[in-house]
Amino acid sequence: MHVMEALDMRGRLTMRISDAQGRTIGSVAADNNIVLTGRDLVAKLFIKETIDPVSFVAVGTGSAPVTPSDAALKTELFRKPINTPNASQNLSTTQDFKKKVTVTADLDFSQGNGALTEAGLFNAAVGGVMYNRVVFPTINKTSDFKLTLIWEIVF
Repeated sequence: MHVMEALDMRGRLTMRISDAQGRTIGSVAADNNIVLTGRDLVAKLFIKETIDPVSFVAVGTGSAPVTPSDAALKTELFRKPINTPNASQNLSTTQDFKKKVTVTADLDFSQGNGALTEAGLFNAAVGGVMYNRVVFPTINKTSDFKLTLIWEIVF
């Protein structure tokens, strides 16, 4: 008997819209694509190359479809550090025995305002390696609400 496993990294971004009282007033979810630069970043872990971890989220206004060769957002608008991960809360095992990591970032009322259509995870405050990119229906981010980005990435 020959056992074969298909292992492919995948992710999903959920964007939660909250009002000034902290109530969720809407949400949008979209599957994301792990781009070649992100796959390269993970592969380097296996050859013990020193790499900076994914630690920033960026949002933008680009709407071009994702391609594997994307190395940056099409039109980056705002970038900030992800919330500090907690291994016991942010790392879990799925029912089908895969590992899932959850990372989040909050765009406060005055942050990232504009007609947002794309997002990605990066390993630097400027430039750096883009791990993934997702394009989603326009969210007209204003100072009237806070936007929480929640990424679930499965390995």
